[in-house]
Amino acid sequence: MNIVNIIKPTLISLFFLCTLIPLIPIFSYDYHNHQRIIQIALLLSMSLIALTFFLGIKEPTFKLALNKKNGMLFSVFIFCGYLSALMSMEQSFSLLYTFHISLLILTMCYVGTINNKKSILFIIYALLITHTSLILICLLNITFTLSEQQPLNPYIIYSGFINIRFFNQVQVFILPFLVLLLKFKSIQRVVFIILFLNLLLIFIGQARGALLSFLAFSIFALTLKTTLKKQVLIGLACFVLSSIAFYALDSLNRGGAEILRTSTSGRIDLWFNTLSNLSLKHLFIGNGPGVFEMSLGSSAPFSHPHNSLIEILNEWGLIALICILTVVFTTFRKAITHLKQHKKDIITESLFYSFAIGITYSLFSGVHVMPVSQTLLFIMWGLLLGRVDKKSIQSISINKYLKALVTILFVFAWYLYLQKAISIYNNIDPDKGYIYGPRFWSVGQRF
Repeated sequence: MNIVNIIKPTLISLFFLCTLIPLIPIFSYDYHNHQRIIQIALLLSMSLIALTFFLGIKEPTFKLALNKKNGMLFSVFIFCGYLSALMSMEQSFSLLYTFHISLLILTMCYVGTINNKKSILFIIYALLITHTSLILICLLNITFTLSEQQPLNPYIIYSGFINIRFFNQVQVFILPFLVLLLKFKSIQRVVFIILFLNLLLIFIGQARGALLSFLAFSIFALTLKTTLKKQVLIGLACFVLSSIAFYALDSLNRGGAEILRTSTSGRIDLWFNTLSNLSLKHLFIGNGPGVFEMSLGSSAPFSHPHNSLIEILNEWGLIALICILTVVFTTFRKAITHLKQHKKDIITESLFYSFAIGITYSLFSGVHVMPVSQTLLFIMWGLLLGRVDKKSIQSISINKYLKALVTILFVFAWYLYLQKAISIYNNIDPDKGYIYGPRFWSVGQRF
């Protein structure tokens, strides 16, 4: 294993360490901005490594961890984003957000070159260990809440995020890996307890979308009839136990939680209003990536529609939506085919379920928007592609002039990106409160 293959998993693990360990936000005044700054640092580090590798290539070709079809679809998707941004009313911010998504896709492709089993396990274990430390802090908060005879309030119990849903968005990526670890008898009891605590916290947060995503993942896993069938059934038993425990604890202090409530927290109205505002231009381009804004009545403006499909259609356009859906479905098809041929490949199976559950939850929440869950989505996607698409690496012809041009454009784009991001961040006044919902920064207002 060369030095680059050691650096990549280490950087990803450091990202988990800095964003999930429940310490005070070091780099900003709140957790969201702290996590976004760490994400930008990860993207910058990955970009520098990729650029160094690109400039150091002596052969006349450069290999990409994408097949030709997916490479073309991602290129069209990004092109639609930049075109939508240029036609947007908020051109500079939209270009910043489009470049941000481009960096995530580049990182995903670069992460896809990590197909070494030890490196992938290192990343998975780092994620689980750092996240478990967060869960243990939440367990302490539950203990304190019960000792003070207070209702189970997620705003008090959850730690490390400015919004309880951002906490749940990270949780869904963890659940499949915990189910995977149930396979090892030596740690089965410990893993069961950690899974139980995660599901209990989801119930405490009344995150119906996360619960539905876990059930969908379980049903899908049972349908595939892979080697994790027994562990999935144990996971479902854990789900039932956690629900019983939640209602028992909630009844002690008369919390009156309503997991099965029929309200949609305004999401249905938000989706219908967004779809009703679409025009013919959305067949080709959108309103501009990152610029969604809508208020329902007297509520604070939403900065994203809480649905990945509607968001892409609104901000990027129908062509971009078709491209990204095609890539996702292709990933699903290849993963399912791979798992049928390699039934004992539990690493790929857990990566697939983690990616799939994240995609599912993005239909109800901002998984694809918030810094930690957004990074997790693209990392899991990249690791999965690296496992199921090993033979589909394409080569691009390069020369010294192309190297120079790409380097200049990339450095200039990074300069503009950082300049705009810092400018918006400096204009935010936290004393005015979070009037606008979070998007790139914790205050979604663009300046």
